[in-house]
Amino acid sequence: MSQQLSRRQFGALALTGIGTTFLLAGCGTSATGSASGSGSTAAAGDAFKKANLNFEWWSNPVRTAYTEKILKQYTGEHPKVTFNPAPGEWATYWTKLSTQVAGHTEPDVIQMDQAYIAEYGGRGALLDMSKVASIDLTPLKSSLSAGTLDGKLYGIPTGNNAYGVGANKTLFKKAGVDLPDDKTWTWDDFLDICEKLKKGSGGDFSGSNWNAGDQDLQIWLHQHDQQLYTDKGKIGFKVDALTSWFELVKKLFDSGAGPTPAQFTNDIGASTEQTLFGKGEVGFGWMWSNQITAYQQSNKGDLALLRPPSLAGSAKKNGVYYKPSMYWSIGAQTKYPSQAGGIINYFLNSTKAAKLQLAERAVPVNEKVLAVVKPLLTETDQLGVQYLQDIKSEIKWVPPVPPKGTSTAAAVAQRHTQDVIFGRATPAAAAAAFTTELKGLMAAAS
Repeated sequence: MSQQLSRRQFGALALTGIGTTFLLAGCGTSATGSASGSGSTAAAGDAFKKANLNFEWWSNPVRTAYTEKILKQYTGEHPKVTFNPAPGEWATYWTKLSTQVAGHTEPDVIQMDQAYIAEYGGRGALLDMSKVASIDLTPLKSSLSAGTLDGKLYGIPTGNNAYGVGANKTLFKKAGVDLPDDKTWTWDDFLDICEKLKKGSGGDFSGSNWNAGDQDLQIWLHQHDQQLYTDKGKIGFKVDALTSWFELVKKLFDSGAGPTPAQFTNDIGASTEQTLFGKGEVGFGWMWSNQITAYQQSNKGDLALLRPPSLAGSAKKNGVYYKPSMYWSIGAQTKYPSQAGGIINYFLNSTKAAKLQLAERAVPVNEKVLAVVKPLLTETDQLGVQYLQDIKSEIKWVPPVPPKGTSTAAAVAQRHTQDVIFGRATPAAAAAAFTTELKGLMAAAS
């Protein structure tokens, strides 16, 4: 994440060129058809034949170091398969990729994000990996629907995340407030505890941060038996449910137990260490499970990871779900689908690779790989792993792949949240405006 702009904001900037680039250049390659004449099914036996693969991912120093080690390790075991590794920055990654696709120079192996599965896969730029026999999909089966669009597997999750509420137990103790029972707490409990934290701290810190992204919406809507999008790529919610969400947001901000509007605006674009939770200025911090170590290292607190509250006071009805942190995809124009599949299989299913990457790309889906990784994790990383295991029996749904045009939905939700908390719009008006804007983005991309 940038010091100035969040990943979602960078994504919004990058997306502005994607649709135009595809339309002007014309991808011209069907993701279900042959890959440069190789046929629709990539044979597993071809995985180690001679190939030089372009391999690209957005990165940080840690990810770059171990990814390059894994690629060298793979080549050491299979000398005919070599790589052109190209780590990049999130800020420019998607602009570069859209240009590459337009120029028919897209990478063979692509690190992909859920927001862009439909943008690229739906326009024929990604291979249907269900036809790539060099990837063993069996141990990954539980995660595959999250990368499947119209029956085609365009992305395989690198690992699982789940949304939750970080609690800084150090601050709770200072304020004299007990942690909630996260299996039974409600939104009223959440608001009440935020106020107790604010009061108990004597004003030194507040109750909670707030993200207001599409992940928050997904959870809230599912608690109302609705969802952001349907399996058919349509709007899956009613405006009334969205209005109630903005009403909850307004209640938190009006209480003074959450962030101020100015703090919210800073938080949604800040790096981890510059957020309210990262600086130890709030007791609760909404986050993805794989972020807990980064937050702990920043705020130095003793952290716990809690389930989101619910309307019903039941963990089985809180709407939580598994979400991939990122995906592996294969460019539809590749000449080497089997070899590309082979290295993806190595990252996902090899314990040798797992010992190098651990859970940095999120918690492995393959149970055998997870068993090797878990003892090697830090104490806080293990909190994230344990959280995923604790909620497994409670998860009842998997959100469909977001439809084309919706990769900026989080930024749109945050903008309308700002309208509410700054008093520029009522919750009902913000809900109606968000719905209209989201429908417009989807219609423009269709």
